[in-house]
Amino acid sequence: MGYVLLALVLLNVIPEDLQNYLFTPAGVVVVGTIFPIIESIRAVCTFGTDDDTIWLTYWLAHGSFSYATEFVDSIAESNPLVKEHWYEFEFFFFLWLSLPVTDGATLLYDLVTRPYLVPVLQPIKKKLEGKLTALVLTAVNAGHIYMIWFAFMMMEEEAKRFIVIAAGTVYPLIASLVAVATPKGSDDTFWLTYWSCHGILFLAMDYAENYIGEVPGFYSLLLCATVYLMLPLFRGADAVFRTVIAPLAGLEENLLLRDAALLREELLEAVPESRRRDVCARAAAIFQEGQTRAIVQEEAGSNGKAKHQ
Repeated sequence: MGYVLLALVLLNVIPEDLQNYLFTPAGVVVVGTIFPIIESIRAVCTFGTDDDTIWLTYWLAHGSFSYATEFVDSIAESNPLVKEHWYEFEFFFFLWLSLPVTDGATLLYDLVTRPYLVPVLQPIKKKLEGKLTALVLTAVNAGHIYMIWFAFMMMEEEAKRFIVIAAGTVYPLIASLVAVATPKGSDDTFWLTYWSCHGILFLAMDYAENYIGEVPGFYSLLLCATVYLMLPLFRGADAVFRTVIAPLAGLEENLLLRDAALLREELLEAVPESRRRDVCARAAAIFQEGQTRAIVQEEAGSNGKAKHQ
């Protein structure tokens, strides 16, 4: 309630010239998409999954809201009154979801998503994942992909756009919801990586379709890219994140350090407790400059002695 009152006060005190910049589609995109993408990229490149879960919870709320209200943007463009208040609402709603002080995304998850949606959607996610993978493999292996592509090309532009958005939103939302509900942190990281990549893809689509949206194959290419990023079968989001996004963001070293920390956890789980100290010391020596060759030579010598014996 306090946040609502604060928003109403700000609407009355912010100069009109500034409001014309803030409460616009561009302002909403900055607050609701660009800033969360930046923070999500940072979260993926850090060790630990707590921040991954926080931002994945945000994308759950953001994706559900954006998909459910896609039609409102069309209404707002033709209705000045709706346009004025709709962008104000979106701006403050996305802030409420993402700000650490309000943490609206977590509140929505605790009050609505976890108690009511998780029990229903968890079994659906398992069925969908298998069917989607089987569908893609069947289309590719049997050559049915040409028939699907032809049918897709025959659709109206609005229908193509809807399918692309639905493909990149519906199943990932269900899978992300289940990931947040389970204690396994790697699932959170996987789907947060997807939302980071998909967010950038969606922004590119939203901008480019104004100029080349009518070009044949535009939405077909976007649909293929979305499926590539989405399905665990391809792990496309992880590949794009590592080869493109992390280097461009200057976070490649952070990502490598996170990988090293995850490798340490896997090592500790796989090695018996009595051997952990010795194995960890040898692993640490491998990472020290000039030590790797010495360890390899030592192991080669040990193996040679064993053969002679």
